[in-house]
Amino acid sequence: MALAIVPALSGAFYLSAKITAIIIFLTIVFEVYEHSKLYSRTKQIISRPLKKIGISENASISMIVGLLLGIVYGSGILIKNSIDGNMSHRDIIFTVIFLSICHAAIEDTLIFVAVGANGFIMLGTRILLALTIVAILNKLWKK
Repeated sequence: MALAIVPALSGAFYLSAKITAIIIFLTIVFEVYEHSKLYSRTKQIISRPLKKIGISENASISMIVGLLLGIVYGSGILIKNSIDGNMSHRDIIFTVIFLSICHAAIEDTLIFVAVGANGFIMLGTRILLALTIVAILNKLWKK
């Protein structure tokens, strides 16, 4: 029994080390990206359609990162932006709502495609639902 614990612990340690390395790598890449000209340009391009539903330019990056990489990494950027004062209370709420509906769209869609689902319908429905709910809440917020 005691011998079975050692491989389990070493496997858990190895997995934790891999996850930590991935997170550190992504954080470094994002920090470099955040200080590049491409970051500003990306914010401008993404914010145009999102502005119509009430999402500011600063919130758009958190939403896109959460959409592509997952809710944990998107939330990390959301927390960083809110601490830095780059996002309003309203932006934070709308971003959280968007990410709760539509996060990790790429990986989730690929998992369901592997078992036979239509990826375009799944991805399109999730994004459309998230954008629609945020747009409706934006209209209600103004009242």
